Amino acid sequence: MEWDSPWGIGFPGWHIECSAMSARYLGDFFDIHCGGKDHIPIHHTNEIAQTEASRGTRLANFWMHGYFLQMGDSKMSKSSGDFLQLKNLVDKGFSPLAYRYFCLTAHYRSELSFTWESLRANNTALTRLYQAAYSWGEPTSISETYITRFVEHIYEDLNLPRALAVAWELVRSDEPDGVKKATLLTFDEIFGLDIAEWKPKEIYIPDEVLVLVAEREAARSRKDWKEADTVREKIRDLGFEVEDSREGPKIKLS
Repeated sequence: MEWDSPWGIGFPGWHIECSAMSARYLGDFFDIHCGGKDHIPIHHTNEIAQTEASRGTRLANFWMHGYFLQMGDSKMSKSSGDFLQLKNLVDKGFSPLAYRYFCLTAHYRSELSFTWESLRANNTALTRLYQAAYSWGEPTSISETYITRFVEHIYEDLNLPRALAVAWELVRSDEPDGVKKATLLTFDEIFGLDIAEWKPKEIYIPDEVLVLVAEREAARSRKDWKEADTVREKIRDLGFEVEDSREGPKIKLS
């Protein structure tokens, strides 16, 4: 609502409330002010004007305006019915942390388009990150090289997509496993993905599958690759996969 005063046209209302709350809880001048991009043209300009006039300061050093989550081609909103809740994710079998990882893939000052396919892909990526970190065992010392690169991207307007890319470069690097683990856990102090807490789910493997795995190992030892592939298919038909490793076959759900 516009208000025509002797000093010009203004927009009184909740803008003055925010100026008052900022002064009450953060002081007349603070470091970072956040908000949605829709606050830029009116709400935040009014806050600045009010605070500058009443306090003689510029209110904040940095303004960080988050852009919107898109549902298709439109902004997510309750009024349109295109509204996503964490309960929706959980009901479909996704962890809320999968959604957090999904959000890390876009800069806060860019639109992020949500689809269930993109969430599924990011859930897979997060699971692989968890599995890699878990397989590295105990953390040792951090890599100063990777930490420096990571911090540079964080300081570059909170560029989390680039920071996440550094994390994946670390995963694929030749650094010792303990160093990878310690460095990734340091990254996670920013990511907030609870990497240190993750453990693989215990699964029940039927005796039938264990027998087939043993048969496949016997075929591999005889270099009977055709028979080994045939047995692998039988295992897959039962809903399991066999992954060959230096420690022997690893069995997981398909």
